[in-house]
Amino acid sequence: MTQEPEYLKRLRAKQARGKSGGPPGGGGSGSKPKAKGGLSVQEQEALRWAREIAATELRSVKNLSGAPYCVLIRVQSATGETLHSVEGLKNREALIKRLMPDAGLGEEILGSYEVRGGRPITTEVVDNELKLRMGEPRSGANPISPEKMLRKATSQAAIRAKSRPRGDRDR
Repeated sequence: MTQEPEYLKRLRAKQARGKSGGPPGGGGSGSKPKAKGGLSVQEQEALRWAREIAATELRSVKNLSGAPYCVLIRVQSATGETLHSVEGLKNREALIKRLMPDAGLGEEILGSYEVRGGRPITTEVVDNELKLRMGEPRSGANPISPEKMLRKATSQAAIRAKSRPRGDRDR
């Protein structure tokens, strides 16, 4: 047994796991394509959306990996500095609970986002009931593979060729 403190043992074990491959248990579904930072393309687009809304760098990102929804939160620090954070939520009920007025003390929710659909969510409170309205999908949220783009373009060209007038081939 070594005289090494417990926190150093855990740190070395965590670093060894990081070098050996993927994380031991935190990742969500394995079917999503992962990028460098361990986040999917859709999750990276959610972070891009949050940075655009906050207009600054994000202080922290919590539970975003595998979460279908996220919220952007503005928090006042003890020094008076304004910080922005993204928090992932595991289901729609958690989102509604988090978005209700007075849900967080000293926090202001700037916006919410559907990660899988790539759409910002607008909210309004009517008669003490929260109404969610999905916005338009962002362009980078659900990228299309080049093969799928080519198949789509080919099928659209075939449809246009059938509907084109007979004498219009030279144009």
